[in-house]
Amino acid sequence: MTTNRTSYHRQYYRKQVINSQKNTIKNLRADKKKFMESPEGIAYKKRLMKESGYQAEYREKNKEKIKAYQKEYHIEYAKF
Repeated sequence: MTTNRTSYHRQYYRKQVINSQKNTIKNLRADKKKFMESPEGIAYKKRLMKESGYQAEYREKNKEKIKAYQKEYHIEYAKF
């Protein structure tokens, strides 16, 4: 009979831990959203855009090479 009680307790505490983790995730998402709407968050977004701008420049410069590679890749692996 004690095993059923301990099993119940384990299930109860496991459920409590899962609920706690869900609440933590929910709070972290809310904090992130609040941060991203703040002036620091807006500056962070701009900084990320500037850093990722390099990738966009690379894509623009090598557009033809990328298209040729994609066609070749598609031909090679479309056989599967």
